[in-house]
Order: sequence, then structure tokens, then C-alpha cells
Amino acid sequence: MPLKNDINIRQIALEINGGCNFKCAMCPQADGREKPFLKKLPLDLYKKIIDDGLQYGLEVVSLQGSGEPTLNRDMDRYVAYAKEKNIRCISVTNGFLLDEEMSKSLIQAGIDTLRVSAIGYDRETYQKWMGRDAFEQVRENVRRFRELNETLGGHTEISLYHLILDSEKREEEVALYIKNWIEPTGVEGEVWMMHNWSGVYADIPYGRSGLEKRSCGRPNAPYLYVRAGGLDGHLGAVVACCFTLGQDSQAVLGHLDTQTIAEVVNGPEYENLRQLHHDNDFDALSYCKDCDQLYDAPESLVWTNIAGKEYGQSKVLKDLDFRNFAG
Repeated sequence: MPLKNDINIRQIALEINGGCNFKCAMCPQADGREKPFLKKLPLDLYKKIIDDGLQYGLEVVSLQGSGEPTLNRDMDRYVAYAKEKNIRCISVTNGFLLDEEMSKSLIQAGIDTLRVSAIGYDRETYQKWMGRDAFEQVRENVRRFRELNETLGGHTEISLYHLILDSEKREEEVALYIKNWIEPTGVEGEVWMMHNWSGVYADIPYGRSGLEKRSCGRPNAPYLYVRAGGLDGHLGAVVACCFTLGQDSQAVLGHLDTQTIAEVVNGPEYENLRQLHHDNDFDALSYCKDCDQLYDAPESLVWTNIAGKEYGQSKVLKDLDFRNFAG
């Protein structure tokens, strides 16, 4: 395949902290993340990556990857820099550290979207799956954030992200998520089936029976995935996609502490990834061969009341459907 001389990067998932304060049962972080990726992304490197991305049409930066972003106590400074550059800024958090001080700092910095991951429809299931007895605390943090946002005149969209725990009880669980999370907090939300983190969890149901594999589209999409850490002492590792957690070391395509975006995107590792997806040779990639994202499963989005939210979309860019880049 030809080099991507026409580089287009509309969104970067840019992890600012590699560690996490939770041990969620459905996340590879629970077993301990690969040590080279348990790092904080320095603010100066973050700015370098943002500035580099701007020349390729960067519109959105997502302060996410796998680690908990609020553990980076300077998170508001990362948000503020994105807004200074007229870039939309979003993040995903477990919400545990989203106290009044943190909430105010993020709202005042101008964060556009905050997505709170809350797996478990009541206190018992939340503690089982999130590994922490924080059901009431996180729920109150979400409710207070919404109120502070209104009081401070902010424009942040805050929403909840939930997962189905028993695929045979989807309707029942959706009803409980609405009753115990959506209604008490007053925010919108979405409920998904679990995914298998690029094959780490082979027993997670995903409706794959009888479906044929096809490229997920991510290798050719205008979307870059950057981890805080990296290999051999490097920082800012570019990985194949957001689902490589637990296998990041096998999915590194380059490092942005010493390389430019163009050098990574046109490098041999990235070119090989695009070629293998073009050839549907997914078995050649350890982190792709058993990934459930290779199947078209729109039913995995079980429920949402977020206007315009559809399966396959970027979290923010509603017109960016990864499936359009599968060819």
C-alpha cells in the first residue's frame, strides 16, 4: 500500500496518565498493566503532539487511553492548552476523584465532554465490577459536576457509560441503570455489551456467531492512539488502537517523544498494519486476530438517550464512522 502522504488526523486519543486507581474486573488493568506504560505524559510532550497534529487537521483531543486521567493533577492545564488551540477536548474517567475542586478546574479550563465509566447498576454490582465500594460517591460526583457546570456557566457535556453484565438480562439491566444512574444524576448515558480487549477475554459474548471478519477501519481512519508511556524508556507510544490494553507492547508503531506524527504514520510498522488489514490477514497480528472489533455488531450498543449516538462513531465526531475506512 502507498504511504499516507495525505496525512489526515482529525482526532487523537492522547493518554495523559498510564496508571489507574481502580481494578475493574472487565479491564486488563486489573491484572497489572505493562510497566513501561505506567507513566505520566509530560505537558511539554503533550503540547508538541498537539502542535504537530494541528498541521494535519486536528479537531479533537481525547484525554484517555487506559489510565485514569484525573490522577494527573495537572489535567486542567492539558485541557486548557487544547482549548487555547481551538481544539475540542474530551475525556473518560471513573469519576472517583471528580470532587468539587477537580470539577471546577475542568469546567473552567473548558473541557467539552466528560464521559464517566460506571459499570454496575447498584452498589453490589458496582463494587464487584469496578473493584471499589464507591457507587454513591461517584454518582454524587456526577450529579454535582452537572450542577456546577450549570452554575459556572460551563458548556461541558457530561454523560455516563455502562456495560451489560449478563447478556441474558439486557432489558432488566438497562432499566436498573436508568433508575439508579441516569435519573438520579440527571445526565445522559449509554449502555453497551462488553468487548474483549483485542482477544484478552475470549469468553465475553458479542454476538459474533455466523459473522465474517472485516477490518475495523481504525488503521486507515483519521484517528491516532497515543499512550503516555512507551518501550525502552520512551514516552508517547503510538499504538494500533484503543483496544490493545494488556498487549500495548506488541502494538507499538512508534514514539512521539523522538518522532513526528508523519514519521510514525509513514513508518514501516504502521504501513505493515494497514497492509495486513487491507489483505484481511488479521491472524498475523497478535492483538487483532481475536479482537471482536473485526465483526460488525451494531447490537452491541444496547441503549442510549444521547441524541445522534450510533454504533461505529467516534465519541465526538459524529460524522466519523470507522467502518467507512475498512476497505
